Amino acid sequence: MGARRAYQALVDSGTELVTAVPDSLLAPLHRYAAAHDDVEYLQVCDEATAVGIAAGARLAGRRSLVLMENSGLRRACETLARFALSHRLHTVLLLARRGAFGEANWWGLPHEETMHPHLRMLSAPTAEVDSVRDLPDLLRRAYAMLDTGQRTVALVANPPFVAELRGR
Repeated sequence: MGARRAYQALVDSGTELVTAVPDSLLAPLHRYAAAHDDVEYLQVCDEATAVGIAAGARLAGRRSLVLMENSGLRRACETLARFALSHRLHTVLLLARRGAFGEANWWGLPHEETMHPHLRMLSAPTAEVDSVRDLPDLLRRAYAMLDTGQRTVALVANPPFVAELRGR
């Protein structure tokens, strides 16, 4: 139910392409998007590639979204910095928040610690996504900011949002 509603928010926002590096937190949305055709879903093996394809799609006039875990910011940092800061090619990111308060995996904690400094360094305005019901408005606002041509925008999927995706 939650993944269907989140996917519908993508459709309603005019998202045409999702470039995605699958992760366990947003897995229900990844699976739902891959199984439906209203939004093209392109799974890639690397966050920098996801950002590059999304930026290229934007140049071609398509509305795209990068779907990845916040740990991917470190992997995509060069591409994000080069495209966003040097060439003004911005994207919208939906980041699963690995390392949030209550994280059960020791390896997840550094992802939270590095996410905020990276987003500040990239001058990326950030909004927290706590509920699937908030996603339509946040996507609308993110794409409005993107359309100004001024910033890459990050939506951070918090644990309550993830729980809704999983039907909890």
